[in-house]
Amino acid sequence: MSRSYIDFQPDCQYKEGEAQDIIEFQLKDFRKDQLKVHFGNNGVLTISGERPLEGSKWIRFCKEFATPKDCKPTEIRARFSTSLYITIPKEITPLQVATTVVQGKGKLEQERSIRQSGDVAGESVTGISKMARHEWSISRLKIDGKTAMKIGASLIVAAMPFIVLFHVFKFKIP
Repeated sequence: MSRSYIDFQPDCQYKEGEAQDIIEFQLKDFRKDQLKVHFGNNGVLTISGERPLEGSKWIRFCKEFATPKDCKPTEIRARFSTSLYITIPKEITPLQVATTVVQGKGKLEQERSIRQSGDVAGESVTGISKMARHEWSISRLKIDGKTAMKIGASLIVAAMPFIVLFHVFKFKIP
């Protein structure tokens, strides 16, 4: 018995942003293992899926997107719950950071991009590679998660004597 396919176009929204683009697919009755997300060498992101409908009938779709020139292909993430969300991070230039500060109407704004895997229960959708560690980026300074934890712990240890002295002077000496 051979399968017969019914092609369909799922509801899809492409939201462009300065730091990242997000693609959202409404995929009712699909499961995570019935979906594929693939990034080709030609810069094309392909999203496809198929599932049984009834008997030997199956339903399927395939959608392709040209990714922005400034995207970070190794950091593309996909997450599936009731919808499929694909995050396409972009390179942030110093000019974009300066523009963000100016648009903040004089407020000091630090643009901080925290890239998280977006996986459900620690698993990624087929075709998307995982990064070994999260990358933190503040302006042009880049450090990995382990280094950030070491710096944070050092700052806490360095602040402890000052906190103790403050409480001694505040409560012990009237």
